[in-house]
Amino acid sequence: MMGGASVGIIVTTENDRIVNVEGDPEYPPTKGFFCVKGKAITELIYHPDRLTKPMRRVGPRGSGQWEEISPDEAVSHIADKIRKVIDEHGSESIAFHMGAHRNDLIGEFMQRLGKTIGTPNFATVDNVCSKARSLADKYTFGQKCFPDHNQPSECLVVWGRNSLDTGGESRMDIIRQAREHGTKILVIDPRETSMTKMAHQWVKPKPGSDGFLAMAMLKTIIQEGLHDREFVEKYTVGFDKLRVMLGGYSYEELKKETWISTEDMKRFARTYATSKPAVIQTGNPLDQTPNSYQSCRLISILRAITGNLDVPGGEILASGVPFVDIKDVEDRSKRPMIGSEFKVAASQGLAPSQDVLRAALTGDPYPIRASLIFGSNPLMTYANTEGVHKAMMCLDLIVTAEFFMTPTAKYCDIVLPVAANHEYDDFSPKFGHIVARPKIIDPPGECRPDIQWMNLIAKELGLEGFWDGPREAFDEILEPAGLTYQELVEKGAVWGPLKYRKYVDEGFKTPSGKAEIYSEALKEMGVFPIPEMVDHITSTEDYPLVMTSGKDSYYYHSSGRTLPSLRRISKEPLVEMHKETAERYGLVDGEMAYIETSEGRITQRVRVNDSLDPRIIFVAHGWWFPERDNMGWKEANDNVLTKWDGPKCRDMGAVTMRGIPCKVYPV
Repeated sequence: MMGGASVGIIVTTENDRIVNVEGDPEYPPTKGFFCVKGKAITELIYHPDRLTKPMRRVGPRGSGQWEEISPDEAVSHIADKIRKVIDEHGSESIAFHMGAHRNDLIGEFMQRLGKTIGTPNFATVDNVCSKARSLADKYTFGQKCFPDHNQPSECLVVWGRNSLDTGGESRMDIIRQAREHGTKILVIDPRETSMTKMAHQWVKPKPGSDGFLAMAMLKTIIQEGLHDREFVEKYTVGFDKLRVMLGGYSYEELKKETWISTEDMKRFARTYATSKPAVIQTGNPLDQTPNSYQSCRLISILRAITGNLDVPGGEILASGVPFVDIKDVEDRSKRPMIGSEFKVAASQGLAPSQDVLRAALTGDPYPIRASLIFGSNPLMTYANTEGVHKAMMCLDLIVTAEFFMTPTAKYCDIVLPVAANHEYDDFSPKFGHIVARPKIIDPPGECRPDIQWMNLIAKELGLEGFWDGPREAFDEILEPAGLTYQELVEKGAVWGPLKYRKYVDEGFKTPSGKAEIYSEALKEMGVFPIPEMVDHITSTEDYPLVMTSGKDSYYYHSSGRTLPSLRRISKEPLVEMHKETAERYGLVDGEMAYIETSEGRITQRVRVNDSLDPRIIFVAHGWWFPERDNMGWKEANDNVLTKWDGPKCRDMGAVTMRGIPCKVYPV
């Protein structure tokens, strides 16, 4: 278990109440950095509208008619419904959904519960968020890599992410360190951000064309002999096959696909390849295209052929701290996972969310009848909002664990009040280390952490292999590390050993022991062993513009709209476009616009942004309005514009969420 870095914080309490939260300057990955989302945690904890008791629906689904019940009644109701679904449809007809990692081990607990019940259907956001990148690393050099936390890099590539505002993965301190060291910062983003403002080089690709840009970089590096010849010869397999594949793509074709000039692509590649050691930080846009997995594989290969793997200041393959993998239990399901045709995702048990929900509507390949949702708001964050709503209305049971009544919670049968950070014991497995997150205050009312609700449901179902409380579970999980949870709390953080160039003596954690540019393991799964681009989307006469989107700097996907300090900063959803685009379609800065695709139409307020290519619009993501009676879940929600069907990534099952043909016009 390994994640990116969270933020180190110092919490001050008075009379069992949190009065201050600030960044911890002693925590190496973040060195005191603390974003506005983190600072707003006390607003969430003490919010007057926070749910503190379980709620059971008593009126029609979506009517907003509820009754308060006890935790025992809630868990009993859930268990009874689960048993009924199993009896009538089979255990595989139960699906689990996970979004935010409120507990860093929530996914492991969820899979343990699901496998013990007998379902393989775990619909997480991972198919469109992060897993394409980590699994690209895994099938290339055996494990996910992270920027070195001890040594500065000579070059930092920030690819499709705004690391200062919305990214917590790897290390926030890397940006400060890069500026102090004089690191060359290269940014790939179609829109100006705080990162592009400090970039030495900035290229603006067509949304969704990342794989073609990676090909252009590889082509330049290899043609000009800028790769690390010794590393390639000794520690990789498949380099010659890569060269042949790249020969099938001309610069003219790559320029057409990316909207970047050949000279700019070459200059970008040369800077990266000749400024060693170098690291690449990547973001969500890479995970949300028809070519998501293959694009990420090309980036993993870039890291390898330039010799930046496991070197000081480069991309580290951390040893980490050993754990018990609690999801490694007997899978009692008899039918295959929905979405098992997406082989790379299926190898990790990741069921694409859209296919799980489609099964609730169609019964294909078998019906989904119950959804248990933890840390997720599918009505806002899953593709095809109308389809999600129709699927939810078909289910026999929907349960969610939430802080507030959200658009998704409104349509549930049971809403479980969930504990917030600082209200429960937790720990985080991170890059090369683990950190304790001990309980500081008691949660209000009947709030419980997600994993405790899962334990209670398991016990009510009579399942074995679960715990009375998180600390008991953590003691068992930490046993291979020679720690109890209390000992971890006392230490604060425990770091694994750091050793560079482990591959010289130990090889890579791949079947060949080398970095696999050509992967036999992928070939055996029916996946391209050398990355190739397949589907790409083009604009049409009816939909002449290209739509992309991004997370608001002040919100975590769809969450945070209930918090006053954040809402004061970011009041409403804005659609950004070049002034030429606005003029061409009769739009005025500050007025409302319709954004339309083949799937639907939403409204957002126009903001002119001349950093964008006139062919692009940038749509705000995750917007709903808790102050409105209907919460406005269809009014400005960008996922009204996305769809379940293709083109999808054939390896991850990812739907297209970037580079979508669209049009705009005045309201």
